[in-house]
Amino acid sequence: MEKNELIGEKEMTLLLVNLLSIKTIFAFPRTLFEAAGNAAWIELIFIALFAWIMLELSFLTYKISGRKSIIELSWQVGGNALKSAVSLLVIAVMAISVITETRMFAESVKLVLLPKTDMEYIMILLAVAVFIGQKRSLSAIATVNAVFFPICLLFLIFIVVFTFNRYDINNMFPILAGGTKSIFSGGMKNISCFGDLIVLNLLLPRAKDISIPKRCGRKALLIASMTMLFICLSYALCYPYPLSKEYLLPVYQLSKMIRAGEYFQRFEAFFEFVWEISQLLYVSIYLFLICETAAKGFDLSDRKAVSYVVIVIVTIIISEKISIIKVLEITRLLNLVAAPFAYLLPLIIPLLYLKKKEGKG
Repeated sequence: MEKNELIGEKEMTLLLVNLLSIKTIFAFPRTLFEAAGNAAWIELIFIALFAWIMLELSFLTYKISGRKSIIELSWQVGGNALKSAVSLLVIAVMAISVITETRMFAESVKLVLLPKTDMEYIMILLAVAVFIGQKRSLSAIATVNAVFFPICLLFLIFIVVFTFNRYDINNMFPILAGGTKSIFSGGMKNISCFGDLIVLNLLLPRAKDISIPKRCGRKALLIASMTMLFICLSYALCYPYPLSKEYLLPVYQLSKMIRAGEYFQRFEAFFEFVWEISQLLYVSIYLFLICETAAKGFDLSDRKAVSYVVIVIVTIIISEKISIIKVLEITRLLNLVAAPFAYLLPLIIPLLYLKKKEGKG
């Protein structure tokens, strides 16, 4: 196994921000608008508050776990059997996120940039780029992400600012749209929005001290939730309901609205370049963590060898020829199943570890 290299606070924060907010660029805002209409921004606040509570609860377990991840703790609680089971669950949660988001990315590239190109060729190009990333360490990927991802956040801010002249406050009414029931029921169905927080637990061994993950987690969740909130508000102010639930890529649709003078008419072309780099970093981070979790969970000596197999499997799955509507339906179902594990595993495993320690005492 490779030694866990330490990751700095800035790098860890931006790594988490990428994982949490990249879905904003693709179809995620649309799922909120389908459930809550133009009150999607209220639904997002509800989801963010739920995620924040779960995050703070997980911080309480750090007094028990220290800098040990749930993979390491599960071995101390139940040996190899429990470690393997927990590893499989964590891999499944991460795999659902990366496969669904990457498929949306591939669909976006095909729709926007390469409409006449087969999906298989797009996925091969993506696989090659990710393969290069897997030959580096996670700290190296995190450093590159810390350089490029702030540019993506800057572009998202530009979209919010430069669509201001298209805002119509009347599009926000009625404020509660379909009512509180639709907002909160939709919120519970979409709690997977911030399920990527499970990654923070996997990064514990890479932190210099236990205070760093706490600061990183809070800052990352705040930045990601604020980014999503402003994007949802901008989209709701620009498009009345039910038109707001029709577009597959809300952020791209907003970028197409931006006009600034005679020579600045294609802002979306700049944005396409930025979100492509962000998505490549997103996939590289997740595949690294999936392969590392598999190597630790099943005592494999070579993570890089595992990564080659995983890249091939993910590429084949994502290249499956099914409609984008079907992809969205499958994504919702899988997220409903995976989300509870993403939030509960970082709480349950440390508590089991504490119970075992007290039993020995």
